Amino acid sequence: MKVISLLKSVLISLIIFPMTTQAMNVRNDVPSCAKDIPKQYYQLPNERELIILVDKTMAHSLSLDIKKALYMDIKRFIQSGDSVQFVEFSSFAQDSYTRVNFKGQLDIPLAADIRRNIKKSVLKSFDSCLSKQQNFMVSKLGLLFKKAFEPQEKPTNTELIGSLQDISEQVLLSSSANRKVVVLISDMLENSDITSFYTQNSTRKIEPSLEIERVKTVGMFANFNGADVYVIGTGVIAGSNQYVSSQKMAKLEAFWKEYFQQSQADLLGFGKPMLLSEIR
Repeated sequence: MKVISLLKSVLISLIIFPMTTQAMNVRNDVPSCAKDIPKQYYQLPNERELIILVDKTMAHSLSLDIKKALYMDIKRFIQSGDSVQFVEFSSFAQDSYTRVNFKGQLDIPLAADIRRNIKKSVLKSFDSCLSKQQNFMVSKLGLLFKKAFEPQEKPTNTELIGSLQDISEQVLLSSSANRKVVVLISDMLENSDITSFYTQNSTRKIEPSLEIERVKTVGMFANFNGADVYVIGTGVIAGSNQYVSSQKMAKLEAFWKEYFQQSQADLLGFGKPMLLSEIR
């Protein structure tokens, strides 16, 4: 009987251990407020995930006013229970590969019927932590934006289509949140082996249908997994306060609307360069 009991214990350990290890390895760069709350009384939601994508080539382009407005908009958007990721990308030159610089989730307040089952000392610590947790996240994001917008020694091209495909497969497809919101900070001016929106060191007026066909031919549409997308910075010309002309901008917008539609995303805002409405 002792041998059978021992075997049962081993089997249970083998089943439970991988699940426990996986749970422990879930990345959360935000210190948890709920570590002392009994597990049966608390579970993080899976309602919203905000994914911030920063094209590092924009360091030479966005004005301070646009950066401040963007930060304040994101700060207003984030609420209790939200998951947030901060992703940098550019070309593959130098050290400009895609990287997730932050991934974290905020806790949520406890319902009144749950609070009755928790020690007062634990509740006091939890409530105090909650009041500071969101400030921690938005302050961390502020520092990440500041670092992301530090000028590169040698500005690189925006290999946007390839980067978006890679990010969608690595980040968006692995998200199970009920709602996924992508904030993409980029000039949206593709410059890669797939296609280039430049000619003779100047932007060109593209033909959206032809460019879409090029993306289709090489199989480079992304899969945003039903995300809502907001774009900031469209048409900003690097190293100046100038933007592309209205005719070129209209062609850019038509292309990217079709691109996101075919990439399983809803384009809810297209900043030229700033959004005219809040991120919601």
